[in-house]
Amino acid sequence: MVKKSKKIPEITIAKMLKLEPMKSVQLTNDFLDALKPKAGNYAVIILTPNTKIIRIIPTTANKVYKVAIDIGKLTPDFLRRIGNLFLKLGVKALYSTGLCFMEEKCVFDGYIDSDEFEKIDIENLRAEILSIEGITGLDISILEAE
Repeated sequence: MVKKSKKIPEITIAKMLKLEPMKSVQLTNDFLDALKPKAGNYAVIILTPNTKIIRIIPTTANKVYKVAIDIGKLTPDFLRRIGNLFLKLGVKALYSTGLCFMEEKCVFDGYIDSDEFEKIDIENLRAEILSIEGITGLDISILEAE
């Protein structure tokens, strides 16, 4: 039998922790080194409650815009139209949820770095999103680092 002594490359970094109220989660240097963007030292932390998955997405800006869209009637081309709208406006999203079904509704959340968001006219964005068939609500909020 041949022994394989080759080290397996690490594709993930993991740490166990105890979840306690009012206690902050500390990230070790290996996490921070892997997360830190080329410039800046900010991140948006996104929890998806139904899957219990937390995403930490590095960004260079201290502000991120959350675009939440309520889809009353989902049409087959919704994702294509949203994607084309962001392309037309020249905006790259940091993260989007895709479609999420919550109770009787379908929702879509997108997170956009403030450097990207400031390139566009917010009223034009609102009008363009609300013109998409099936959209029943839109909320744009700002997340800002403390």
